[in-house]
Amino acid sequence: MKTRAKVLAMIVVLTFLAATLIVFLTNNSSTASKTDKIAPGYLLYRGTLTKIYLISAKGSNGTANETYSTVTGQIIQRGSPLFILRVTLRNDYTADEPAPSTGIPIAPADGTAYIFLTAKLFGDAGALNATNITAGDFSLPSTSGTGLVLASGQTASVNIIMATNQANIHGYNFDLFFLGDSIPN
Repeated sequence: MKTRAKVLAMIVVLTFLAATLIVFLTNNSSTASKTDKIAPGYLLYRGTLTKIYLISAKGSNGTANETYSTVTGQIIQRGSPLFILRVTLRNDYTADEPAPSTGIPIAPADGTAYIFLTAKLFGDAGALNATNITAGDFSLPSTSGTGLVLASGQTASVNIIMATNQANIHGYNFDLFFLGDSIPN
């Protein structure tokens, strides 16, 4: 009889622990949006593979902790919903194989790449209305994107902050709007 009671007691304890674990995992899951993943690889610029390598990209929902003003004059109020893309890139351009020339070199070609990255979010009905509010290394007038300067061989992570009132985001993609050996004019 004692053995049967011990077995029953163990089953009750194990059931309780399993139920507690399930509740814990359900309530403490990541707040990251369930989005399609983008495979690592070299980005395209004007239909040609570049030496800018996308190592990883991960999206998550958030809220603005300050008020933002975009290059187009749009105001994003504190507390507004955001979608944040954490992107890690590597510049594989070198002095021997520099980024495409913009025609106005500002220094000897050393492999530094100036890139302007745009992002697009997708939901059930396709592309979503979203505005990039990231403060990058440089900006382009009337273009929602993030300007980055990457030295040869440099790996950098950046948060691309997208203002959107859409919560049902299923995917995103990136586009190199500009790539060159100096800042565009």
